[in-house]
Amino acid sequence: MSYQVLARKWRPNNFSEVVGQEHVVRALSNALDGNKVHQAYLFSGTRGVGKTTLGRILTKCLNCEAGLKSMPCDKCQTCEGIGSGNFMDFQEVDAASRRGVEETQQLLETVMHMPGSSRYKVYLIDEVHMLSKHSFNALLKTLEEPPPHVVFILATTEPENVPATVLSRCLQFHLKNLTPVQLSKRLEHVLLEEKIKFDPESIDQIAKAGRGSLRDCLTITDQAIAFCNGDLVGSSVSEMLGTLSHDHVYELLDCIIEERAVDLVEKLKLISTLSIDYQKLIDLILEALQQMVIAKISPEASLNMDLSGESIASLAEKLNEEDIQVLYQIGLLAKRDIDLAPTISEGFEMALLRMMSFLPKTIDIKEDKKKEEKKKLEPVESEKKAKPKALHGNKVSSSKSKNKEPSSFLLDESSWTQVFKNLSLDSATKQLISHCTFSRQEQEVVYFSIPKEKLDLLNGTHRERFEDSLSKEIGSQISVFFEEGDYKDFSPNKIKEGEKLKDLEVAKESIQNEEVVKELLSNVGGELVESSISPKKLK
Repeated sequence: MSYQVLARKWRPNNFSEVVGQEHVVRALSNALDGNKVHQAYLFSGTRGVGKTTLGRILTKCLNCEAGLKSMPCDKCQTCEGIGSGNFMDFQEVDAASRRGVEETQQLLETVMHMPGSSRYKVYLIDEVHMLSKHSFNALLKTLEEPPPHVVFILATTEPENVPATVLSRCLQFHLKNLTPVQLSKRLEHVLLEEKIKFDPESIDQIAKAGRGSLRDCLTITDQAIAFCNGDLVGSSVSEMLGTLSHDHVYELLDCIIEERAVDLVEKLKLISTLSIDYQKLIDLILEALQQMVIAKISPEASLNMDLSGESIASLAEKLNEEDIQVLYQIGLLAKRDIDLAPTISEGFEMALLRMMSFLPKTIDIKEDKKKEEKKKLEPVESEKKAKPKALHGNKVSSSKSKNKEPSSFLLDESSWTQVFKNLSLDSATKQLISHCTFSRQEQEVVYFSIPKEKLDLLNGTHRERFEDSLSKEIGSQISVFFEEGDYKDFSPNKIKEGEKLKDLEVAKESIQNEEVVKELLSNVGGELVESSISPKKLK
């Protein structure tokens, strides 16, 4: 007998074996047990979550020789025939290959015939969104008023492409993606029954690689069994998937946090010699950072994580929540832009080096504090002898700008507008930055909120020019960080627009109070065209 793949061998035969779709199973079971059979059902969801499987189980329930109920016997000829796909009153149609109106009309011609040996004739149309417009039109009338012995079951991965006229005639059930925990439990059960050796890390990696699809997980498991020769080990599964084990991911993050640049570069060189999927590797790093935030917020929760709770907790202790958020945002941007790098490996390496460079330098911070304390202790006479610094609004200026020491200036929402006016920027960059709203400052990093449509226009050159100009303006070398947000009310652009409106209102009121204008409006029947009014001087 030929080998049967796990995805087919472990396909559920009844509702009790379905994983992760309890909301659908409950509704169907209650309807069947109450003898309430609808004329058409529509199952939607991503690939491998059980749409076709639920359709077959529903067909068994409708036609089981033991009676119409939510638990088919799986022993009668009808149940066995439906399970094997050779039951004459059950037609499974692939709309992707039979999408034309002629095929649909041929199918509908068989609808009027009574079932041969069962209660219902069931038509399961898979990937129904692939049907042509004419096919949908041909199906509509029959779908709305089918014969009492006919039930339609439609399945699709793209319900948004199914006409609303079809959706309105069906009971709709959206199947969820399975969680990694659900997938892990199912895989563990399957491997125990198959007597395949495995370790927890291998199961965890396969479950994440499945991305919510049980069928994909079982297919990857088949591949892993062959690759590992029947003994699933985390390191071997990582090699097969083109990722790193969790221990290596933790080591990369530890190098970044501890600022061990030499070790980080060496590890990156080693990774470059392996067949690594860098997109998946970035995902693992982002997942670890997300787990670190949870560990900071709730240490108890970290013990129940899929990843190693102790390793995550030890990494989380070395950073505060803000630093982890910075690393996470850098990782997200790297994942989005990695294809723009000369090579994907270089894009990944630069992302990790950027993470290290954006973390606050604790040593420098301590030195700055010592300098500030020392300045406070200096006698008043020495302060008088020192060259004075001139303050112009919120600008700190010095005769030797190149030798500026870190300034104690703290940017805030009220001073941002004045600082923006003093920036030396090209017109394009200044126009984009005018939509920024000051969010917060954390040591050497200044955060700005900016609408998404403007954030998409900011390129690396704009960011670099803004960062350099702002550092010169406030007298301290800082880094800027943009966050997506629609906080326009306090941006320089919004404030300038408000000032323009005020000036315009003053100009309108001034014109309307002119005696000549009043006389023209009252005696001659003139009309004031407000769009032609402009103030003499705009700020």
